[in-house]
Amino acid sequence: MNRRSEGRSRLERRDEREARRPGGGSTPRGQRERPTKTGATKSGLLGGLSTGTIAGIVGAILIAAILIYAVLQLNNTSDPTPDWVKAQLDSSTDIAGTYVAPHPGFDNVWDSDTNPNPDDRQHVAPGTVFPICTQAQMDAKEFANPEAGTICYNSNPPTSGPHSSTPQGFSNLENPAPKENIIHSMEHGGVYIWYNTSDPEAIKLIKDLVNDNTDRRRFVGSTIYTGMESDTIAITSWSRIDKFPVSELTKDRLQDFIDDNHKRFNPEGF
Repeated sequence: MNRRSEGRSRLERRDEREARRPGGGSTPRGQRERPTKTGATKSGLLGGLSTGTIAGIVGAILIAAILIYAVLQLNNTSDPTPDWVKAQLDSSTDIAGTYVAPHPGFDNVWDSDTNPNPDDRQHVAPGTVFPICTQAQMDAKEFANPEAGTICYNSNPPTSGPHSSTPQGFSNLENPAPKENIIHSMEHGGVYIWYNTSDPEAIKLIKDLVNDNTDRRRFVGSTIYTGMESDTIAITSWSRIDKFPVSELTKDRLQDFIDDNHKRFNPEGF
């Protein structure tokens, strides 16, 4: 048998095998079906949720957004008024001492804006002396004469107003200090004790207290002051005063005033 006859016999045998298969050999195989994937669909994360569930989620998000907005708005409503302005206008009886409204300056009109250097606290040349207002001037609240360019202080000792450009240091002064210099020291947040007495125990108590506080780096000083009634003590800060007879002097009374008022008014940040 030649090669051609042998090849034909092989083809004939293959055809016979194909013919013996069920359905014959002429039908091609069908494509295998692929299983359908389950889980997430093309409609997105919320595709498998009901309309009611989706509405609940959206509502919760809206409520959270409203609450966040309300908190932000509340934080944005803080009072922008500087602390030093609030301090000199605070007449609360919870603060030690008696409140004295800030001096209105040479124009006799208190500067209500936030200007850090209004004429209410104007600096004048060292050595300039201003008187204490008479009772009639205090009653009429005429603390300045704008036409004459003069002023008088609205408390004795004074607690605010135009003053010397030179501040007074904080210590126990052996000689009386100009009141105009002490006002400048109070503008820096300091507290001053004024005394018109020769009582040695009272003077020692005052000086010991001042030393205790200056050792703690507090702005506290004392001075002899004969411009007020005899046997009288006064302690002052900006817009506050506690004035009383020597017989009522106690360490706690002075210290309470210092604790409440030291640097409470401090526009220059000392």
